[in-house]
Amino acid sequence: MMNKRKGYASHFSGNGTEKEAVMAKLQMNKDLLESVVLGASVLGGGGGGSEEDAIEAGELALKIGTPVLLDVDDLEPWQTVVSCSMVTCPYRKDPFIAPRARVRSVELLLESGIGRPAGLIPNECGSFWITNGWIESAILGIPLVDAPCNGRGHPTPEMGSMGLHRVPDYVSIQSFAGGNPAKGAYVEGVLKGSIEMVSNMIRQDACIVGGIMAVARNPVEASYIRDNAAPGALKQAIRIGDAMKKAREKGPGAVIEAAASMISGIILHRGEIETVDRFTAGGMDTGTVSVGGYEITFWKEYMTLEKDGERVATFPDLINIFSCETGRAVSSDLLLPGMQVALVSASRRELILGGGMRSPELFEPAETILGKEILTFLHL
Repeated sequence: MMNKRKGYASHFSGNGTEKEAVMAKLQMNKDLLESVVLGASVLGGGGGGSEEDAIEAGELALKIGTPVLLDVDDLEPWQTVVSCSMVTCPYRKDPFIAPRARVRSVELLLESGIGRPAGLIPNECGSFWITNGWIESAILGIPLVDAPCNGRGHPTPEMGSMGLHRVPDYVSIQSFAGGNPAKGAYVEGVLKGSIEMVSNMIRQDACIVGGIMAVARNPVEASYIRDNAAPGALKQAIRIGDAMKKAREKGPGAVIEAAASMISGIILHRGEIETVDRFTAGGMDTGTVSVGGYEITFWKEYMTLEKDGERVATFPDLINIFSCETGRAVSSDLLLPGMQVALVSASRRELILGGGMRSPELFEPAETILGKEILTFLHL
């Protein structure tokens, strides 16, 4: 799979090395927040959480402090970077997450003996997940780094672990905090072990406390994220969001076209969702959507796209469903029969993908749950 690094957005000025110097340290603001969330909703590919929750978290961070975004090359190779994420449960009864829990997850990691990191990165590019680390950064004064674990949304924590599961004798350390203290449901802690085991235990805790848990995990050196994360993916999200905002005055159709253009995507069909078959598997929303003769499967993210039994796109290709009424990407959990939508597909070669997307074994659970071949179409 190719990682594509494109030019930067109009938020940056200057030319050549001067422009690169301006881009290296970017102070986040409300305009950039809206753009990055809009763009990440597209890169989420059916997952990624609520845009409204993302804006709320980002605006709170901006009221508290001034998060700064660095490029990975601004860090020394030996400096430590920590991933910030949210672990959710499909059976969300009380999805309460306090800003304090986000910060506490990082503090617990420091208390366990990990040195103060030089930067924080989100676990993936999705509308809500892309703001992971903002509040932590604003309160603790630790910069954000433009190198998320993955440059698109993905269904499993292992896919967002930058290939660390393949490192011999690697022990994952993950600290977590969440739940509503007023209801006696708060829990926090630190776990060490294999990435799969620790991630599964934290997901179980998220279900116990009501649905969501803040997690700080897998400290690694900057040299590792440079090669195994998705450097530049946050700015790719900003570019996509900028294009969508500029197209708004022309209507929802123009917004969809702008988003598709930014990822070299193809608008395959516009029409009404016919059926949505939804169930829970592997702890996540799963199912099938039918629209205009196309069948889309999802395991939180949209995973396969077929027309008359012929495969059109396969995760991590980007498959998206946009609302024709708003021009916004629609997550899989919000799909309903009768919605007027546009179906868009883009090649994975237009995305900036992390190391987890290069591990064949991580796609096998999706094949089992969906009953669809995936690896056959990826040639990893």
